[in-house]
Amino acid sequence: MIVDIHTHVIVKEAFKDAKRAFPQLLTPKIVQGAKGEEYLVINGEVTGPITRQLYDVEARIKDMDDEGIDIQVLSVVPFTFFYSLDAKTASAVSRAQNVAISKLVDKYPERFIGLATVPLQDVDMAVEELEYAIKDLGLRGVEIGTNCMGKNLDSLELWPLYEKIQELDVPILVHPINPVGTERLQKYYLTNLVGFPFETAIAIASLIFSGVLERFPMLKFCFVHAGGFMPYQIGRLNHGYKVKPELRDSVPRLPSEYLKMMYFDTITHYEPALKYLVTVVGCDNILMGSDYPYDMADPHPVITVRKLTWLSEEDKSKILGENAVRIFKIDDK
Repeated sequence: MIVDIHTHVIVKEAFKDAKRAFPQLLTPKIVQGAKGEEYLVINGEVTGPITRQLYDVEARIKDMDDEGIDIQVLSVVPFTFFYSLDAKTASAVSRAQNVAISKLVDKYPERFIGLATVPLQDVDMAVEELEYAIKDLGLRGVEIGTNCMGKNLDSLELWPLYEKIQELDVPILVHPINPVGTERLQKYYLTNLVGFPFETAIAIASLIFSGVLERFPMLKFCFVHAGGFMPYQIGRLNHGYKVKPELRDSVPRLPSEYLKMMYFDTITHYEPALKYLVTVVGCDNILMGSDYPYDMADPHPVITVRKLTWLSEEDKSKILGENAVRIFKIDDK
């Protein structure tokens, strides 16, 4: 079984459903441009255009078949986390998106599994929505951003959510959003090329040094884009841990030991970097991902893994799908 764990989806009907269910709220909506292109309007701000592959299921399945992918793990696009909205609106739209994804999974149970989105700006609402999405809708995990309106993932406010996620025993897909330093990243596509990997590195380091994984050792954090910059600077974190006593306040082990408790997708766009990642965390912690259907995606993720001559066929099988089957409990479908 070949599983792509990093793909994005927009179910357009979700925003209409949110508006019908909560007419008093200023929920996001999809509008059409002059040339027929579609955009998402959030609090008056326009995002897009929305590419057809994000919502055209038949086109998505054809692309999966062309690439030899059996199952996609569906997650919302990061700009529909809606962390900047008031909690009540964000909760309503999270519910609508989760229901819509669950319906898509129910319609194509052999091709898709879904991840929940939750309103991180209100942890009580987030816990409630997560429990509903997992227990009632049958979603298989949760996707969160690397920060919530500037708050890192080590924030104590989020610890009740981590407790619930550990109790439910589902994975957490972490996607970069709203990178720091945006005023210096406007040119050369640097927000994506540099800002997103840096955001992921901040998230990983914050989780390590805060002791989140000491307190919740069963959490399964999975970081997209191969962990951003962090795996390639883990030696620097280890050195800092040794020379700065305050870094040892919450964690009794080297940062590299906590890195091995995390999971990462394969999107490096550079084979030596992927080889390094496998060397550092091991094949059991690597899952195939594409970032479908975005421009920074790996367009041929199965080929990326199959051509790794330095890996055994057994290890390739783990990365291509066996690890995902285990972590997302796909055998339970």
